[in-house]
Amino acid sequence: LRILRVIRIIRLVRVLRLIGELRTIVICIAGSLRSLMWTVVLLVLVIYITGVYLTSTVSDYRQPTDGQMQQEEEPLAQYFGTLFRSCLTLYQAVSGGISWDIA
Repeated sequence: LRILRVIRIIRLVRVLRLIGELRTIVICIAGSLRSLMWTVVLLVLVIYITGVYLTSTVSDYRQPTDGQMQQEEEPLAQYFGTLFRSCLTLYQAVSGGISWDIA
């Protein structure tokens, strides 16, 4: 009976040591969230600025000369016709959702 108590105490000490390591890991992950947040903000800002530029460029290019859209302008309108579509296309191209050849 005494041996079982000693074994139980030894197991408890081992578990407490692992909890300390888990706490260290959680603290490190929580400390890195600030850097992750600023990285995401920077990525969104770059995508937004590039999207504004591409949308402006495509809308200038697509100015209708005779009131009809040319055949080669349809993919431009589909991928870069609005600011939202431009930003979505850029995000998909960066994250692997769409091929660079298509966009």
